[in-house]
Amino acid sequence: MVIGHKIHGSGTERVFMFNDWLADCTSYEPMLPYLDLEKFTYALTDLRGYGRSRGIKGQYTAEEAASDTFELADNLGWDRFHIVGYSMTGMVVERMAIDEEDRIKSVVAIGPVSAGGVALTDDEREFFLSTIVDDDKCRQLADRITGHRLSRQWQDVKLRLARETRDQNAARGYLDMWSGTDFSKEASRVKTPFLVIACRYDQPKFLEDDMKRTFLSWHPHAELATIEAGHCPMQEMPVHLQTIMENFLKKHSD
Repeated sequence: MVIGHKIHGSGTERVFMFNDWLADCTSYEPMLPYLDLEKFTYALTDLRGYGRSRGIKGQYTAEEAASDTFELADNLGWDRFHIVGYSMTGMVVERMAIDEEDRIKSVVAIGPVSAGGVALTDDEREFFLSTIVDDDKCRQLADRITGHRLSRQWQDVKLRLARETRDQNAARGYLDMWSGTDFSKEASRVKTPFLVIACRYDQPKFLEDDMKRTFLSWHPHAELATIEAGHCPMQEMPVHLQTIMENFLKKHSD
């Protein structure tokens, strides 16, 4: 089994990019025209239950996602590479850096869930579960994570992606992952360079101070950038995100 992915570019620097909880890697499409495809080769990689991996069932854990990606890297012949996690897959890229740090050149974590997860109250958990089946709740989530700043059309797009690009059982499984998993005690041993991108109009638990308490306190070679966007900067401001991301990747390239 090889996890679903799509290759962009032909550069010698290899990069895995992962999806978030609401959608597959379609979220990155607004960035694609701006990527440096001579310097980098990107593998837009969908976790089990999403996008090109939608038909692949699993346990929906960070360990499984990390293992799937290392297997894909072996299949592609990629020995060392960069990794980019977004939202829930911030937890996945931390897991990868813990498990096989010698293969990871650098890590970019965008609006990320950390190795400590995001603790939810019972009411919060019920709300997230409801978004999997309730269209109005899903629109509310899209509005909330972007600071109540964007249009109804934006909410409709996020709803469509949530319905068309992910399996409901996978969404439930990954909710357990990012809200009920904590391997933060292992994170402090990772010396890999991290770029953590906080979004000013994101929701609580994903803001700059949260990143300082987690990623920046654990990883000695982590740096923080804060951008003027909500939780979805690859769709809200794709050129700016691409520039920040690739400037960092280039600093840690051969």
